[in-house]
Amino acid sequence: MFRRNGKPMSCEPCRRSKVRCDHTRPVCLKCQARKIEDQCHFHPSPMTKAQSQSSPVRPRPRHVVPRISQRGEADSMPSSFFSNPTPESTPGTHMLARSPEESTGPFYLGSTSYASAFRSLNSHPEDHRANDEAIIPMSPAGANFNARLGIDSIIAAKLGSSSLTMYERALKDYFASSTATALAGPLILMALSQIRVDLEVLSVRSKWDSICTEITENTARSLKIPPTCTPSTFHTLFTGPNLRWEIIGLVLSLAGFHAQFIPPDDPLFDLVDGRKLDKEEFIADMIQGSNSCIHVCQEYDCVNDLMIWLLYMNALLQSNFYGDNYHGVWRRMGDGVICAYAEGYHCEEPFDIPFFLRETRRRVFSAMYRSDKTMATFFGRPPLIAGRYCSRKMPFDLHETTLLTEDTSALNAALARLDSQGWNTDGVIYTATWLRLRYSTARFRERVLELSLAGETDPDLSEKLSGLSNENRLAWENLPQHMRYDVYKDACWDTLPPETCLRMLYVYLDHLNSEFQMQRLRRRHFPDATPHLLQISMQLLTYVLVLNKQRNRPYQLQRHYASIILFYCLPGAGVLALELRRCTLENKPLPGSIKRADLIRNLSILISLLEGVVYPGDGNHKLCAELNKMLALVLDEVLNYQPTSSAGSGDGMDQQLDQVTFFDIPMMEGMEPIPTESENFLNWLDNANWDNTYLT
Repeated sequence: MFRRNGKPMSCEPCRRSKVRCDHTRPVCLKCQARKIEDQCHFHPSPMTKAQSQSSPVRPRPRHVVPRISQRGEADSMPSSFFSNPTPESTPGTHMLARSPEESTGPFYLGSTSYASAFRSLNSHPEDHRANDEAIIPMSPAGANFNARLGIDSIIAAKLGSSSLTMYERALKDYFASSTATALAGPLILMALSQIRVDLEVLSVRSKWDSICTEITENTARSLKIPPTCTPSTFHTLFTGPNLRWEIIGLVLSLAGFHAQFIPPDDPLFDLVDGRKLDKEEFIADMIQGSNSCIHVCQEYDCVNDLMIWLLYMNALLQSNFYGDNYHGVWRRMGDGVICAYAEGYHCEEPFDIPFFLRETRRRVFSAMYRSDKTMATFFGRPPLIAGRYCSRKMPFDLHETTLLTEDTSALNAALARLDSQGWNTDGVIYTATWLRLRYSTARFRERVLELSLAGETDPDLSEKLSGLSNENRLAWENLPQHMRYDVYKDACWDTLPPETCLRMLYVYLDHLNSEFQMQRLRRRHFPDATPHLLQISMQLLTYVLVLNKQRNRPYQLQRHYASIILFYCLPGAGVLALELRRCTLENKPLPGSIKRADLIRNLSILISLLEGVVYPGDGNHKLCAELNKMLALVLDEVLNYQPTSSAGSGDGMDQQLDQVTFFDIPMMEGMEPIPTESENFLNWLDNANWDNTYLT
């Protein structure tokens, strides 16, 4: 916030004492040094006299941050993070990122930005930068702003005492059962416990509309994280008197996301009066609530860690509910990526921040990067995150309790046990292990996308594909044995927890899918590559069919089956089915080493699997059902085909093709006709208009 003369405003204690304020928000460093943090606030009009009692003005709630320990960095961070290299000496860190002491505004600014020249001169373009801590004033119609967005009803309907109890249970169960979440559970759970206290206190002295106004005003302020912040005090920055919409939206998103992976009769949906809450209605309610929170935050240009977490979880929530082909999922993922870029998530900070926050940022970025590559491959679109512009490192392979410990010696000991690549040497699979594994496979997938989606054919395409394929294979073979599904195969499900097996299968399918995309690209330009494409397609189909033996697994595991089949199996299965049809009509053997009987058997099992494990409540249900119908009709046509008995006559073939077949079925509106050749099927699948199939 600036004075009329354009200079930054001083806090009240510094102004009254005639001390030069450093303008740090929410509590300036001078007040921290004088131990008067609770008195530090920035008055919008310090020289204005108070109004008479006839026209009272409700004061803005002060953004008070509890005192944080003034210990040095040595007490809260491992020694390996003390001496950060200079921006010029580390690749990727030459980009300009804001530090707690030198903020160039609420957004990340790179080395080509207008501010970088001033940075090199050790100064800042004060008159041209956004004010990092200013409260964006509400519009003239701001008195009804919350009501127009339905925020009042969100608070009243979704944040009552019974609802908060349900959220607490949902989030505790989610973080206890999920082995691959990018978020650190205790950071959210501590905040949720405090939110209950906050709302109970606020509801006693305020109406819901005034509560909303206070939360909105807090949200309009920048969320600044002190370098001395600890995991146990992190939640105080956005709870208590600092309660913000980002954390409320994140709680709603996580509750809805967890609800998607539990059965409809789970005790979570039991109401106190004995009634049963409808699962689908609850999830839709959580989507609506978190979307409204996002809307408010975007009105005030919120760019911070909580906002990034909220946008990412909301994208996952909508993906499971509406289906991965729903355009809103792609749009929300784009919102999250844009916010992550603005906060500088794509590069390592050239300044000290709390260790737990740096590692959490690495985890979240790894998860977003992998999801982005999966969606880009699924849609056949350029990815939203370009790895060549990112220097963010993979998270360390640490247990969550180690990540959040405030015992420096224990943290340093755990870091010392990691190998040179950051993997743990204990032979244990942690949450960070999955994030690292899938991030690694996603990096190969991005390189494949660069070749696949290039506007012009690379003259060295064959050579580049061969080199990339070898790199992909060597990288996989160099992984520790206990992380590789192909080492265990079916025995994995008998010796390891089912959640671990499913995650291992995900990672291996990521690896195989990169090879599938490479062979697909190769066959597009070199027809003699067809046998290799069919072989990798058969591998994907075979490994996915292991799920057919896991019908009695917990509900939360079976909810993953639709995504696995849709992303990793159906494209290859379509190629195999159409190639089988072509060879049947032409009376030729299948190319390569694939046996006709094995292929027919596996396709039949896949059709049965799709009918049994994809639940109607799954957002991908309709898309899977449509593709399954196509596979079934192709297989029926192959099995019912009767070759002509008269040599050299085409009458029998013509009669066969005149019958109603798979290719004669009516398509969904806007969809192009299905090609009859396998080499064209994948292109058709990419361009098919699947948008909003859940909603039609």
